[in-house]
Amino acid sequence: MIASLAAAAINADITLWIPNQVSPWKDQSKVTAVSARVALAEAATADICDMDVWTIEAERPGPSFTFETVLEARRLAEPNAKLWFLCGADVLSGIASFREADVICNTVRIAAFDRPGFARVDAILPTLPKAWQDVTDAIGTPEPVDISSTAVRDALMAGKDVSALLHPAVLREIQLRGLYGSALEEQKAV
Repeated sequence: MIASLAAAAINADITLWIPNQVSPWKDQSKVTAVSARVALAEAATADICDMDVWTIEAERPGPSFTFETVLEARRLAEPNAKLWFLCGADVLSGIASFREADVICNTVRIAAFDRPGFARVDAILPTLPKAWQDVTDAIGTPEPVDISSTAVRDALMAGKDVSALLHPAVLREIQLRGLYGSALEEQKAV
């Protein structure tokens, strides 16, 4: 939903979902295998026009750093193409601390959306360096989306029905792979 709202707001030609191999921010012992995350992203975007999965980070060994990905996107894009990095307010609040943050700021624009439990984008913007403020746009949502991947995984592990929270193809892929304590016969798919 957020990707679709952002794509419409910035008039995107294509929206790329980029699962990473290794996040420098997460305990890798608790992260779902990259092959499964790629499959889930592919299931989520399969029937959405102008959305696709780019596996550049999934194929890159070691930690994935945003600056490397945006530089490669810039290299591959048409010279006048506008590139955007979509993130939630949680990421935006710390984005200036990313590795080679100035490269990100000088290469792409930021499209940020509010998330429950975090400061609003419009409150975060004044706390960022001026260069970041100049390249960041708030993406309006009817209301902040009160869902997180952690909450979905926790609900699945508790045996709860998550069919209202996930695209049916994503839920089916989770069940087929037996992820998060889920199995096809255990979960109800709508």
